[in-house]
Amino acid sequence: MAAAAAAAVGGQQQSQPELAASGLALDKAATAAHLKAALSRPDNRAGAEELQALLERVLSAERPLAAAAGGEDAAATGGGGGPGAAEEEALEWCKCLLAGGGGYDEFCAAVRAYDPAALCGLVWTANFVAYRCRTCGISPCMSLCAECFHQGDHTGHDFNMFRSQAGGACDCGDSNVMRESGEGVIGDRIGSRDDESWGGGLVRTCREGRLRKRASELPVCLSVKSSLFDFFSFFLLAADGPSEKDLNKVLQLLEPQISFLEDLTKMGGAMRSVLTQVLTNQQNYKDLTSGLGENACAKKSHEKYLIALKSSGLTYPEDKLVYGVQEPSAGTSSLAVQGFVGATGTLGQVDSSDEDDQDGSQGLGKRKRVKLSSGTKDQSIMDVLKHKSFLEELLFWTIKYEFPQKMVTFLLNMLPDQEYKVAFTKTFVQHYAFIMKTLKKSHESDTMSNRIVHISVQLFSNEELARQVTEECQLLDIMVTVLLYMMESCLIKSELQDEENSLHVVVNCGEALLKNNTYWPLVSDFINILSHQSVAKRFLEDHGLLVTWMNFVSFFQGMNLNKRELNEHVEFESQTYYAAFAAELEACAQPMWGLLSHCKVRETQEYTRNVVRYCLEALQDWFDAINFVDEPAPNQVTFHLPLHRYYAMFLSKAVKCQELDLDSVLPDQEMLMKLMIHPLQIQASLAEIHSNMWVRNGLQIKGQAMTYVQSHFCNSMIDPDIYLLQVCASRLDPDYFISSVFERFKVVDLLTMASQHQNTVLDAEHERSMLEGALTFLVILLSLRLHLGMSDDEILRAEMVAQLCMNDRTHSSLLDLIPENPNPKSGIIPGSYSFESVLSAVADFKAPVFEPGGSMQQGMYTPKAEVWDQEFDPVMVILRTVYRRDVQSAMDRYTAFLKQSGKFPGNPWPPYKKRTSLHPSYKGLMRLLHCKTLHIVLFTLLYKILMDHQNLSEHVLCMVLYLIELGLENYADEESDEEASVGGPERCHDSWFPGSNLVSNMRHFINYVRVRVPETAPEVKRDSPASTSSDNLGSLHNSGTAQVFSLVAERRKKFQEIINRSSSEANQVVRPKTSNKWSAPGSAPQLTTAILEIKESILSLLIKLHHKLSGKQNSYYPPWLDDIEILIQPEIPKYSHGDGITAVERILLKAASQSRMNKRIIEEICRKVTPPVPPKKVTTAEKKTLDKEERRQKARERQQKLLAEFASRQKSFMETAMDVGLTSFGSSQGTGRTIEGSGKYDC
Repeated sequence: MAAAAAAAVGGQQQSQPELAASGLALDKAATAAHLKAALSRPDNRAGAEELQALLERVLSAERPLAAAAGGEDAAATGGGGGPGAAEEEALEWCKCLLAGGGGYDEFCAAVRAYDPAALCGLVWTANFVAYRCRTCGISPCMSLCAECFHQGDHTGHDFNMFRSQAGGACDCGDSNVMRESGEGVIGDRIGSRDDESWGGGLVRTCREGRLRKRASELPVCLSVKSSLFDFFSFFLLAADGPSEKDLNKVLQLLEPQISFLEDLTKMGGAMRSVLTQVLTNQQNYKDLTSGLGENACAKKSHEKYLIALKSSGLTYPEDKLVYGVQEPSAGTSSLAVQGFVGATGTLGQVDSSDEDDQDGSQGLGKRKRVKLSSGTKDQSIMDVLKHKSFLEELLFWTIKYEFPQKMVTFLLNMLPDQEYKVAFTKTFVQHYAFIMKTLKKSHESDTMSNRIVHISVQLFSNEELARQVTEECQLLDIMVTVLLYMMESCLIKSELQDEENSLHVVVNCGEALLKNNTYWPLVSDFINILSHQSVAKRFLEDHGLLVTWMNFVSFFQGMNLNKRELNEHVEFESQTYYAAFAAELEACAQPMWGLLSHCKVRETQEYTRNVVRYCLEALQDWFDAINFVDEPAPNQVTFHLPLHRYYAMFLSKAVKCQELDLDSVLPDQEMLMKLMIHPLQIQASLAEIHSNMWVRNGLQIKGQAMTYVQSHFCNSMIDPDIYLLQVCASRLDPDYFISSVFERFKVVDLLTMASQHQNTVLDAEHERSMLEGALTFLVILLSLRLHLGMSDDEILRAEMVAQLCMNDRTHSSLLDLIPENPNPKSGIIPGSYSFESVLSAVADFKAPVFEPGGSMQQGMYTPKAEVWDQEFDPVMVILRTVYRRDVQSAMDRYTAFLKQSGKFPGNPWPPYKKRTSLHPSYKGLMRLLHCKTLHIVLFTLLYKILMDHQNLSEHVLCMVLYLIELGLENYADEESDEEASVGGPERCHDSWFPGSNLVSNMRHFINYVRVRVPETAPEVKRDSPASTSSDNLGSLHNSGTAQVFSLVAERRKKFQEIINRSSSEANQVVRPKTSNKWSAPGSAPQLTTAILEIKESILSLLIKLHHKLSGKQNSYYPPWLDDIEILIQPEIPKYSHGDGITAVERILLKAASQSRMNKRIIEEICRKVTPPVPPKKVTTAEKKTLDKEERRQKARERQQKLLAEFASRQKSFMETAMDVGLTSFGSSQGTGRTIEGSGKYDC
């Protein structure tokens, strides 16, 4: 160092202490030039020593540390002028040393001229306006800066301009993230340089050689980093634990140094390459951290760093680790399968705040599902961290300080250097658990989350890089384990089903972790890497990972449980429900869709089998944990069943895309029965909520019901639930399924033919809406084809038509209202229609118009006329309606179209639309339409409607007729009166109808029905007939078979007994008390038995219903009596407009065309004298119109009577006057004619 100082001042020799006092005052440029020359010599050891000594003085950690401590004297000893002056002086020395004695600006310009980068790499922060082109993007996270976007060719592409929320970086030039079709800026910029400016090959080689030589002259970067780490270590560990204010002060003091580093990265690829060598050099870091030589300052700094590591809950082991993860055995995951299945260890550490009672905590350890004990996890993922380079420690401090924006920008500015990008990605994965821990403790988790994603999205969007770190650093194991540990901190005991004995735990939606979406950046990273096929393939092949992931998903199974308030209004309305919906969508559903996107071909069948297998195991464990047998607990509902939905969606994909046999991935009958209960309970609870039965729970319960069907959630929630119920219905006994539906909707007691009944589980004011809900659910279940055979293009069209029929929509609102999955709206998948092409096919655009006030009304899309005429589907509208008023809006618009086009002048009913054919795997679903239980329900409801019983609306009739028509559309060609359903011993209970075919059951007459009614009912006063009719219907008197709800209960009871006998475990479980609900009406002492005389069939009821709806006697006339060709080739359109009368006529025509016997019976019924029809209920306006018509008719009748009487008398007078000489016999005969004529007209 003495020699260096002497050369700097003209050769004067000075001692080392003298240099210490005067070195900082020497001319910086001269000193830098001397050091450059010394370092350029072949033997540059002396120059290196001189440089090291100078830097220890200039960049001594003691100087800024003392300044930060606030001591004036300490600052003065560091060079005077306070801490700011000392730091500025140190940075000036760095710049002079980098420039080698020349001008720093000239040096920067020279380095930038040698920038060989082919990537843009521009980094931006929040609120920056950027672009995203879905057509050019390989990754959904691709983004471009404005300059790159405008210079690229994106004509006709699907792109959007957006304001960045978390920040980002330009991906132009990165072929791993975007297609070459969208590039051009960087290529144009480099290609436009001529040979003189660019230099040509030879010149370029020379320049690159000089640049490499210049790079070798920049070892000062190493010491700059060393000084920066000294700053970090000192300030973090000052006073054992710095407050938030101290952290902000540290960041403020370090801002000049960080800005200096950021400026270095902007010099281009050459300087980034030098920085990468410095940051990733493990030997230099080892020398510095081990305290070799006399570098006591570095040794002291490293000791403070170790203390900081320990205070963060991390250890620094001496054993060899690879990026924080022990080397797993070949071909296996570090998360061994045997570590999870059947584990009996305890559930890690559960905070006392989460579980107050000690017994509950002990119970958690007994459950069969996830166990987070040290014996079943590789703790190194969570607790071990060992740094081997400056980059690794730099990221540690960046995380410790919660990702300061300038540090984030510096780290991202380095990404265009590929060597750095790989090293930094591995370092980021190494620190993943520490990121999670810091994120949980952060007071500004939103800001920190944005900055984490700002970094991670740049790393994990590259498939090749994601695959590399997955293989080398166990990325998937780390991510899944970190997520599992993160959620473990907010687990509570589940109260679903068996509150006292439940062993299931769920996340607490009231925790800040869920309310603030703290988990979002980690889940976002997981979703991002699953978008890469190679990574997703590895995940789906790893059984240990699948088990772990299903355990993670089970934490959300049954969360946010709602209990119905029966007495008083809830005092406090919890607003945690949206956190629950967001958690299931982001943490469960989005990864599911990512995995499903890679299961589209037959070769991926094994992936689906793996997921289905472990999903069923997790579901069985869940049923065991909550002690579920066959009945859900009353007055409880949870909208969150992610395990059910995983199973449903992988089943759908297996059948639709992978050609798997559905039965090969289905469980046994008992498991299917369990699977259907909770999704069915949600559908019944939706009807209860809309019936105001949950009004005491406040508005939040309606918010949950609306969110469940809302466009962003519906395809991940209600659609999988409906599909799973469709699958269960296609394989279970149809009578059992139908009876379960009406029992869950609590309308079993209503399904009696008596005029009065007693409902023990439902108030009379709610019966109508609950019955409407049950029937509507059955119509949706049997009509919906979203996962039963429709293509993605057909689904997109149906979704769009449904939204447009509710209301005219703007382009943006329509784009937002249509679910994204499973069909991307951008249409980038080859062979699929784009959003725009479908929109142009189904809608017309109404241009913006100016309103009288001067404001402009937005341009709207409205359905085309042919859409109203052929595609309007009320079932799809009901399914996608968030607000009930939207259904009425769609019907009003439909009515207006029919009147305007002249297709139907009256008030139409929802049109019947013939459904597309079912996939062969789901043909069993149509058995619901041909089961006796449903036919009994339809017969009963038709009879009650005809008799004007209470709580029956036009909507009920509409749904009943819709179900009958569906049954006629889907019937077996061969007609048989034999018993079609299985279960011979139960045949005696099927005495209502002889078979299960709707076509034949429609003509079957039922003479008498035994009912249980209150003693005050009018039926009690009637005398019971001595015997039934002689047409083999005597079995209708069998006790328990002639009443619908009794039949339902018996069938359910016997079916459950069969299942219980086949299950050894079920015999040891006590049945829930709710299973006795169905028997309550029979045990009520105030009920008595009565026998009703019915003597009707479904056909006769339909004909009489036609008379009732038309208000005329004998109004129905079979059309085939005039034209027999109607039956041979019935012209029944696939889409029908009209009202109830039209629907009845259409049903009768279909019934006659499908069965000659039905045709004959319809004709016989029409020939009989129809009994009086109860008066039709009309409105006041209609009554006035009818009164006028009635008065006019009576006036015409009186006029005709008077004219006839006058004509008779005139005739009598003329005969008397012209024939005076008639005999008395003749006179009496003439008088007789007059009397006869007079009597004839009087009638």
